[in-house]
Amino acid sequence: MRINKGLLVFAAVMLVAAVTGCGIIRKNPEAVKNLAVAEVNGYVITREEFDKSFDLYKAGYESQYGTDIWNTDMDGKRFIDYVKEQVVEKLILDRLILEDAQRQGIEVTRQEVDQEIKETKDYFGGEQKFQEVLTAQKMSEEQFAEEVRQILIISKYREKVVEGVTVPAEDIRKYYDENPKEFKNDTVKASHILLDTREKAEEVLAKAKAGEDFGQLAERYSVEPGADTTKGDLGEFGYGEMVQPFEEAAFALEEGEISDIVETQFGFHIIKVFEKTIVDPTPFEEVRDNIEAMLLYYKQEEAYSQAVSKLREQADVKTYPKNM
Repeated sequence: MRINKGLLVFAAVMLVAAVTGCGIIRKNPEAVKNLAVAEVNGYVITREEFDKSFDLYKAGYESQYGTDIWNTDMDGKRFIDYVKEQVVEKLILDRLILEDAQRQGIEVTRQEVDQEIKETKDYFGGEQKFQEVLTAQKMSEEQFAEEVRQILIISKYREKVVEGVTVPAEDIRKYYDENPKEFKNDTVKASHILLDTREKAEEVLAKAKAGEDFGQLAERYSVEPGADTTKGDLGEFGYGEMVQPFEEAAFALEEGEISDIVETQFGFHIIKVFEKTIVDPTPFEEVRDNIEAMLLYYKQEEAYSQAVSKLREQADVKTYPKNM
């Protein structure tokens, strides 16, 4: 079964797969020794190829979060340094996978590559648009074809690793029984008042319990942005749409009931439920296949991750952070 369609392959190439690009491993490591960002079993990953990969990540992050993202903190380090480490690690892992795929005789035909390229061209509306995108990425069609070839090899490698993974029937039933909320479409319609301190929340809760209009209290006291116009109205929501303490408190209330103080990371809430709809869960047989597919995916990801981690542990890898 083919996993990579033209669009998926193209996205991988443009946003990630430069990490598997042609020329990642130089034929003459000595010529680029001073530019090495990593060595993998004797092969050199160069600064030039690292920059090509990092620039694609950089453009993606900046388009979504802006340029200020790079100086934010991530696990005790600047985000830019964190991303650089992730990029070089991806380069290393892809090289190891390609090496092992070659040892196992995993190959991709030119016909398979051509089919992926054709699907990509069709997606972009023809040859001209496709060439325009390649030009913008400073990539030739031959380079793109090599990128595609390596991505397909990695996909075939993954398929081989996970081909024997299955999900026992009892695991499917167990998941259904232990996660009932995922298979119920219960809803509540509620409002809330958000306060900064427990003391203020206790004061407002007393007014609400005494019968004062809940919407007016929200308008007057809630620190939630926009509460002066929404009067705390949250509309209708189901499971998984609110943070857990809030969700549990809301669904525990009956229609017209007001909660005690509920603390979340946002502050202190007072909740009032106006409508509540409880329905029967979706029958197991109707969701069995979906559960199996989800569990199979997770088990396959775990198996693949373990296989790649083993390659990493057994490899001779050196990194040169100062060259990144």
